[in-house]
Amino acid sequence: MPQPVLVSFEEDAQKMKRLQEENEALRLRVVTLLENARNNVTSVSDVTAPEVPQPAELMDDFYVIALETSSVAGESQAKTLKSLIRNIGSGLPTSPMLGRKVLCQSTSGAPGKVKMGGSGRTEEQQQLKKHSSVKQQQRAVWTAAGKTSSAEGVASKRQSSTEQPVTRPTRDPSVETPDRRVKYQQQPITCQAGSALSNTGAFLLLSQEEYVEHRAPVCHCRFNSSGSTVVSADVDGIVKLWTVTPTPKTLATFASKSAVMSLDWVTKNERYFIGGNKQGLVRLYDTRDNRIVWELGADTVSPLKDARIMTICCSPVEPTFICSVAPPVQASGKLLLFDIKTKKLEMSLTLDCAQSATVATCCTFNHNGQLLVTGCNDGVVRIFDLRRSECIDSWTAHQGETLAIQLTADFTACYTLGSDGKLCQRSLNQSGQALWEATLQNCPPLCNLGVPHGQLFAFDPPGTHVLTCGHNGGTIYQICGSGLSRMLELGGHRSPTLAVDWAIANQCATCVTASSGDGKIKVSTLLTP
Repeated sequence: MPQPVLVSFEEDAQKMKRLQEENEALRLRVVTLLENARNNVTSVSDVTAPEVPQPAELMDDFYVIALETSSVAGESQAKTLKSLIRNIGSGLPTSPMLGRKVLCQSTSGAPGKVKMGGSGRTEEQQQLKKHSSVKQQQRAVWTAAGKTSSAEGVASKRQSSTEQPVTRPTRDPSVETPDRRVKYQQQPITCQAGSALSNTGAFLLLSQEEYVEHRAPVCHCRFNSSGSTVVSADVDGIVKLWTVTPTPKTLATFASKSAVMSLDWVTKNERYFIGGNKQGLVRLYDTRDNRIVWELGADTVSPLKDARIMTICCSPVEPTFICSVAPPVQASGKLLLFDIKTKKLEMSLTLDCAQSATVATCCTFNHNGQLLVTGCNDGVVRIFDLRRSECIDSWTAHQGETLAIQLTADFTACYTLGSDGKLCQRSLNQSGQALWEATLQNCPPLCNLGVPHGQLFAFDPPGTHVLTCGHNGGTIYQICGSGLSRMLELGGHRSPTLAVDWAIANQCATCVTASSGDGKIKVSTLLTP
């Protein structure tokens, strides 16, 4: 049974209020940006303004009267005006053409007067026809550079007029060229909202909102594949399912007995997500029914018993997930591959290393799910072939822990972020050849983190921009040929962020950055280039 329309009245009202406020803020921002851009545009006040031609005399009925009166003496002119006024006041037709006949006949015998016989009327009609054709030509000669006056032919007929026709000079084309118009787009845009500062004009921060349902430091926040829902978790074990549009709103809440160490959405079905906590429990959550489907690790014979979950990653093609666990004793960790449907252990991989207590802190699949790329706490990146259940390649990426790892859009290289604060790109085809590395200036201290952390950086779908964690919010960088170029600092937090993610659709990006101090999550809406 569908819900009544009045049920969503309050939500719709809040949505409309938010849209109105956002539109007003955008309008003020656009006005400010245009004013700043105009200040940078070269002033056109020094450009010589083209001369404005005097308005052409209208060839109407009154023009003939003016033509007649211009050739007579002052006394005759006064008599003509008096006669015209008398004719108008005596009830004669008000048309000057009719009044002109009486005037001309009464003055035809006087010496020095202009005779207006039949030939004169014919000449007047010819002048009227010529004038109408000239006006049509004047309309046709309007161009982008200006309007050229073509009234010279008419002026030659006006022997009584002392004014010469003025030809409008050609306008300077540099005044309104396309180059001048695009200067507004070429100027760098400085966008501020709270503590957010834009260094270039690529991104525009439209709005920032807060999600304040967590009461403890947030360690994870992830969008689903469509970008419609966010799942977040804190160190107290509280998992929140919420939406960002039109305003942040909680959909469901789940509780765990210990801190959530890792979260990931099931790739093939965004209805489900998987989470693992510090006590070794792995749960499958259903977002439609808002319930826990199953739980692993509670059995005494489970390989997850008394182990600490380090990271969880779902396969992009199969209903399986990989789980990195750290044993309670000082021993190397394991990578466990589980089937989501049957909950059975499919594969167990060991980390072949000389050091003890080496565990995989992050991992990701390639496009077909046959290769697993892992980053470990010893700074080494290891690649496993799941078909042969063995490690096929490894290299040292960082001096310290490898905290986060992701593959490029073409799956030929990988990005890693280490505890040394460096973001590195290395080739997968040439055994870890360093392509470039860059030190994140705004990155918080990542050595010896005392709290769990989530996704420390995230790429946009094309892979040209990356959102990273920061001291007081997220930072967006552009991937250049040999490094990073800082584009925008989101800000808004009072403590470092240890979990970031974003979703992009229709030239609009929504970023979520989680605070590791007060439990607040900032939702930033951006206009993408």
